[in-house]
Amino acid sequence: KIQLILLLFLITMKKVLFIHGFSAKKEDNEYFIQYLKKHHNIDLHTFTLPGHEEDKVTYVSYQKWLDKAEKEFLSLKSKKVILIGHSMGAIIAAHLSSMHSVKKLILLSPAYYFGSLKQNEEDLKNIFKSKKGDTGFEGCFSKMRHVSLRSFMEYIKLSHIGRHDISNITCPVLIMHGDRDPVIRLKSSEYVLKKLKSKKEFVLIKDVRHQLFKSAKKETISKYIYDYICGGIRYFVHKRKEI
Repeated sequence: KIQLILLLFLITMKKVLFIHGFSAKKEDNEYFIQYLKKHHNIDLHTFTLPGHEEDKVTYVSYQKWLDKAEKEFLSLKSKKVILIGHSMGAIIAAHLSSMHSVKKLILLSPAYYFGSLKQNEEDLKNIFKSKKGDTGFEGCFSKMRHVSLRSFMEYIKLSHIGRHDISNITCPVLIMHGDRDPVIRLKSSEYVLKKLKSKKEFVLIKDVRHQLFKSAKKETISKYIYDYICGGIRYFVHKRKEI
């Protein structure tokens, strides 16, 4: 009986690899990481991209980001890995999915097109009107103080090169994007939806900016992703186009 229980446990276990975004700090995704870890059917793996070990992002080529991610992916030794990437991490996750066999791919605010001028214009107006709360303007630009220009240009290169990977993805894909994201344009997710040839789903997150797991909807977002990972009737019942 113990062997049977162990076998069933291994069969239902979901192996997940999460890839963080450009200039991301640990606390940016900590809520989501801990949310997945509390579920016993999730075998979660995370790592830090080269150049992101300190507060300031130091220069490395985008190829080193890709190489590190691929090394981590291959170390899992499985063809049923579920890849999750946020922002630039979504570009890297998509790249891996275009090259290797992946069970599912989850792209959170995929960073193919940088900067929402419309949202930042609105946020600037709110600053001058002295509106309190998170304007989002600082979220878009404050991190740049801790990023070298050379590092940022490597991200820009990757965002352009990565666009060619999308049409080669064959696994099911879930895309989620905040409708008030000032950092990555909604155009990015729309572009992915247009280029994808595999089964795809898109969820628009209302009144949420770039840092999904620091938003007021972090629990709802995390639960939706978890349900998608598990699949089955539970996800089918709660499936939505907007949250």
